[in-house]
Amino acid sequence: MALEVTPTILPASWTPLKPHPVQSLYWRAPQRFVNVAAGRGSGKTELALRRLALRSRLPDSKHFYAGPTVNQAKRIAWERLQELIPKAWILSVHTSELIIRTKYNSYIQVVGMDKPHRIEGTQWNGGVFDEASDQKPGAFGKSIYPALTHKRGWCWRIGVPKRTGIGAREFKEQFDEGKHNVERIVEGRISMEQVNMVSFSWPSSTVLPPDIIEEARKNLSEKDFNEQFCASWENAAGAIYYAFDQKVNVEECKYNKDLPIIVGSDFNVTPMSWVLCHCIEPKDRKAPAIVRVFDEIRLNDTNTPATLNHLYRKYGKHEGGWYFYGDAASKQRKTNASLTDYQLILQDSRFQRKRVFYPKKNPPLKDRFAATNAMLRNAAGQSRLFVDSKCRALIDDMKHRAYKEGSCEPDDPPSTGHMADALDYYIYADFPVGNEFISKSAPKAGSY
Repeated sequence: MALEVTPTILPASWTPLKPHPVQSLYWRAPQRFVNVAAGRGSGKTELALRRLALRSRLPDSKHFYAGPTVNQAKRIAWERLQELIPKAWILSVHTSELIIRTKYNSYIQVVGMDKPHRIEGTQWNGGVFDEASDQKPGAFGKSIYPALTHKRGWCWRIGVPKRTGIGAREFKEQFDEGKHNVERIVEGRISMEQVNMVSFSWPSSTVLPPDIIEEARKNLSEKDFNEQFCASWENAAGAIYYAFDQKVNVEECKYNKDLPIIVGSDFNVTPMSWVLCHCIEPKDRKAPAIVRVFDEIRLNDTNTPATLNHLYRKYGKHEGGWYFYGDAASKQRKTNASLTDYQLILQDSRFQRKRVFYPKKNPPLKDRFAATNAMLRNAAGQSRLFVDSKCRALIDDMKHRAYKEGSCEPDDPPSTGHMADALDYYIYADFPVGNEFISKSAPKAGSY
């Protein structure tokens, strides 16, 4: 399916593109925010620059191209934009500011997010946020999005789906949200007009010739090839939850009104992260118990009372009992909980048949990670921990959380890892490595 990107008003140098149908959807997507995770050399940046060139003809408009650094943005986009914008449209070119002005009183600026002040302070009609996996975490939310609000501006967020880039985790979160919207549209659950974000992905093979693809296959590791040329989101090296398999551990986990709700808590201001689970005890007491995570609570800029209010609004009618777990109530490093957090839970009379557990001290990281991995899949091939697909923050932690290179410390970008911690605290308390099942009447955690 050829893209309609060669209108008669443009010069002949704009050769028609005949890419994969997914790229055609990318070009025509009406949503304000479009995410693209595509392979190297697959046309994502070229299409984005062509869109900017076309939009430079809109009267009184302002558009940007943003790369991770000024030098990188200039190298990718500056000369190409000057080639794509017809000479008859261009009024002036300002190399020092990387601005192309047109006779329609519009301009395009090439910027680097290492100097975000060039984006901030201006309200834009739209722009391109390229090499998204290498953009600093928070750059989009703090600098790009606020600059698009007044004009309801659009933005294409594009890049290779890297596993180690500084912004890879944030890019993946946004991509997954847009992909989820596309899936709901395809299933007929919502219409195109009901979402403002979609995501697309395609491999390099839709554009690059087979011999180039084969050469890359021979010269790269399997993960590097899948990431760079197949547009696959690979697990990071040194994955913490190496036993997690989305095909096995993610399945429908239903809320059961008759079973106790187990709440694993990571007490943090932003984000407060709680997982909600059921522990299924088999009739055969010799068989291992199974944990099913049916929901999660992730709230920003909050506290324990506000989170309890949110929990009560969702499950306040539950009569099957409650078990609350969390991290150590002490001043230890890497601890966010305090005795006050647990006292607030204990004193909240709305939650009937409640028990609150907390450890005297936090277990070593490697021990609680090992406990969770053993539940995900043990050496006998048994999986005893399952997560509902709507628990997206927890699944993302399971898939992408990794160690810092050369250390045993998690390499967690800001605001990530907390949901997995919330689950770990519960799992370690009731299922420490070496125990198939420990009854709720005798948890390893301390209790009020």
